[in-house]
Amino acid sequence: MPKKPAKHETETMDFNNPTYSFVPEGKHTYRQEGGYLVCRSCELRHAVWIGMDKIMVGEDSNGNPILRKR
Repeated sequence: MPKKPAKHETETMDFNNPTYSFVPEGKHTYRQEGGYLVCRSCELRHAVWIGMDKIMVGEDSNGNPILRKR
């Protein structure tokens, strides 16, 4: 007796209108991981590429990272 093919459910997704929206907080707490600055304070992890020739040495009074050349 032949097997019936499994029924697959399909869902149409509209990427122009997502059901979840990420609005980052006003202040980010960055830590350097390799060539990235990774935010540790937001619910959704995000990062910025700064390259391997820069190093984060601290934060300014507004909480922005201070970068120096290696």
